[in-house]
Amino acid sequence: MNKKHGMLIYRKEDIARNKVFIDLLMKASYDVDRPLMLITYEEMALQVAESNLFLESEESLFPSFIINRSVSHWINEIAESKEIRSFNSAKIARIANDKRLTHSTLSKIDIPMLTTIHTSKETLVEHPPLDFPFVVKNPFGRGGTDVHLIDSADALKEVSSSLHDELIVQPVGSAPGKDVRVFVIGNQIIGAVLRESFDSELRANISLGGSSKIYELNEDEKSLINKIIDHLKPDFVGLDFLLDENGKLTFNEMEDAVGCRSLYMNSEIDIAALFMKYVAEQT
Repeated sequence: MNKKHGMLIYRKEDIARNKVFIDLLMKASYDVDRPLMLITYEEMALQVAESNLFLESEESLFPSFIINRSVSHWINEIAESKEIRSFNSAKIARIANDKRLTHSTLSKIDIPMLTTIHTSKETLVEHPPLDFPFVVKNPFGRGGTDVHLIDSADALKEVSSSLHDELIVQPVGSAPGKDVRVFVIGNQIIGAVLRESFDSELRANISLGGSSKIYELNEDEKSLINKIIDHLKPDFVGLDFLLDENGKLTFNEMEDAVGCRSLYMNSEIDIAALFMKYVAEQT
């Protein structure tokens, strides 16, 4: 295998629904002479101590880099401890995969966002920190999972048993069911899509049945996004924004293993090829 090869890591349950993107990445990896080997999170046996190997046994499988889309930042950290380049970096993966850290990090540079409060399930049920209605999220959720619109005490009690033990609580945005996802590779804005739910559903994720179309960013919006990029220095992320009452972007969350279906459904942009070109430049 080429000396500079990489590992593409997914959880088993995510492979089927990401097959198109995985195939695009695999093809693009050979085009830039950085071939990828797909490996599942569940089959990995990592050396975490007393060895310079990455996987448990096969020295020949020591990768030059990893693309970890399993939403498990500790793998990135182990890779970096063995001087293996990880995409995204362990720092970005850790921040992106915990909404509490994402909001705290970006609040330091005055990025507009909704009031965001961390609490436990027990405290939320006994003493809600915001007036109804509000939104409750699992801080580790992704793809629109574990997001609940709570409009009354009765509704809170009804859903409480299904809530994660750790939560963030936010007020309802001005345009629920609508958001803008911005795709970023390195220091470049690649494109943006406006995503909308078909009905009153709070979440606009395409995987949950929403619609999407290309969104043309204006100069003020680009300036805001570049401020985030300059501060975080990500490799490949999705930045999701809500729209306020004046149509201005309000930061919502950052996706580490960002879903790209909405972009290649609505444009000719081959984001997999662009990303692998970036990986080749970085390795």
